[in-house]
Amino acid sequence: MKWHSRDAMPRGVTVAALAALIVLGNRPSKGDEAGLYSDAQALRGQALFDEHCPACHGAQLQGSAAVALSGDTFRAHWADGQHTVDDLFFVMRTQMPFTEPGKLRRQQYIDIAAYVLKVNGYPAGAVELPAVGAELKKMTLHPR
Repeated sequence: MKWHSRDAMPRGVTVAALAALIVLGNRPSKGDEAGLYSDAQALRGQALFDEHCPACHGAQLQGSAAVALSGDTFRAHWADGQHTVDDLFFVMRTQMPFTEPGKLRRQQYIDIAAYVLKVNGYPAGAVELPAVGAELKKMTLHPR
């Protein structure tokens, strides 16, 4: 069926367009998709992880002497919609490395957290993950 802009849109097209708007309206906001950390930050975090963490958490974050920081174990403990990035950051900076808790600077811990988030499928963006608890408390970890 042909129609012109001055004619009424066919009923089927109107219903389909309305359905598409409803579906698109229920997608996460642009802010939710923008990413939690930058790629550069996750790269720094990977270098720090490789230097300080693999003896306990495994080279691939799969766990060894300590709990895994990736996959099902990470999702079950952290990505449950009840924890924030601040919760993860707090545990890291107060309990890691196991033999010397608090050894690293805040920025180093947050960079490692960015790497852990990257490994677990959280998106990168243009802005770095801040090393400030107030902002981190607003970032809830949902399953990926």
